[in-house]
Amino acid sequence: MLFAPKEIRENVARAIGYLQRNEVERALLTMCEALRAMADARLPLSVREKLHNRIRDFLKALENHSILRPLLDPGNTGSPRTFTLHPGKEAALATVLLGLARILRREKEQSLHKQSEAQLERKRQLLSEGLNALRKGQPARGLAFLRRIVDEFSGEDGIRVQMGHILHAAGMNAEAAQMFEDAMALQPREPAAYTGAVTAWLEQGEYAHAERVYKMALRTFGGHPSTFGKMAVMYLTWGKPQEAAEAAHHALQDDPAQVDALKVLAALDIT
Repeated sequence: MLFAPKEIRENVARAIGYLQRNEVERALLTMCEALRAMADARLPLSVREKLHNRIRDFLKALENHSILRPLLDPGNTGSPRTFTLHPGKEAALATVLLGLARILRREKEQSLHKQSEAQLERKRQLLSEGLNALRKGQPARGLAFLRRIVDEFSGEDGIRVQMGHILHAAGMNAEAAQMFEDAMALQPREPAAYTGAVTAWLEQGEYAHAERVYKMALRTFGGHPSTFGKMAVMYLTWGKPQEAAEAAHHALQDDPAQVDALKVLAALDIT
């Protein structure tokens, strides 16, 4: 029994499968590969005819596919364009299918561009509403708009940190800190989230919360001298001299010139 080359058979089968899964562009490109290979191959007539039968089934399904209907019947006449496969004309059909694949890709790119522009405009509108509310002294309304931005654009990198900075600038420190901590939970290695949370909690006077965030940062990033130095300043302000001295000494172990640590020890009159 004679068979077509494995590569051709597999590409025909793949193209049919892609079309059944509505991956139309991929189906077109894969069938193009099969057709070009057929055009270059010397196949027995019976083998070529078997392949043609499978390809004709593919083409019939292609003609009836909803994604291609607007291209095959642009005037919506009810008589869409059909595909014809003639023996020895596989390369010509491959060219037609490639052209359709390129059209689909271009339309997809244009659609994504329009969608991106619409999403950007939506974000601008929500942000404008939120900022206007904050400027008018309507914190609850402003927070609601910023949270809506986070909900609708949750996949955007750094979105929570951005909203956290806006809330912090508006003096809504507790809300800002919570936004930064949400960012920490989703992006544990985003330093700006930890820094923002600590700053907001300290300005809120919530030293215990700031300490908790600092310790999370130490577990995540390790004990950097500047982190220990800032913790020493926090403990000093908090009225915890022993903890302040310990944090300062930790900082100076790796950086004897760490400024915050030296200032804390000087304030505690410790050398």
